[in-house]
Amino acid sequence: MTTPPIHRVRNDLGFTLIEIIITLVILAIMASLLVTTLGTSFLNSPQPLTGLQQTVALQAVMESIRADFLMPSSPRYNNIDALRTNIGTAGNSYTNGYGSYEVIENTTILFSGYAQVEGAGDYTDYILKVQLKDSTTGMILTDLFVQL
Repeated sequence: MTTPPIHRVRNDLGFTLIEIIITLVILAIMASLLVTTLGTSFLNSPQPLTGLQQTVALQAVMESIRADFLMPSSPRYNNIDALRTNIGTAGNSYTNGYGSYEVIENTTILFSGYAQVEGAGDYTDYILKVQLKDSTTGMILTDLFVQL
C-alpha cells in the first residue's frame, strides 16, 4: 500500500519578514525626504507674514501723515512747511504719533517741464516729497503732498 504524498499547506494571508523590512526601509527614505523638503518650508513660513506686517505698518505711518495733512482740525492742515517739520529730517529714525519710520527724503520739489528741481521755502507751487523706509525690510514708500 502506498501512502499519498504530503502536501505542504501554504499560508498566503500574511507578509514575509523580508517584505515588511523592505516596506519599512522605503517608508523611512520617503519620510526623510519629506522632512528635509517641508522642514525648511515650516521654518521659513513666518518670514512672509512678518514682512507683510512690517509693510502694513509702514503704510499705516504714511497714511497717518497723509491724514494729518488733510484733516481740517490739524495744525498741519494744508501746510507743507509744518508737515515737513513734523515728519523730521532725512537720515534719521523716528518713533512718534505717526509710528516708527526712517526718513530717506523730506524735501520740497518743483517740476520744471519734465524735470524735478529741488526747492526751498514755502512757495505755494512747490510739492513736498516724502520718502520713508522700514529699517527691517528695507521697503521705501514715497508720497507727494501738494498745498491747495
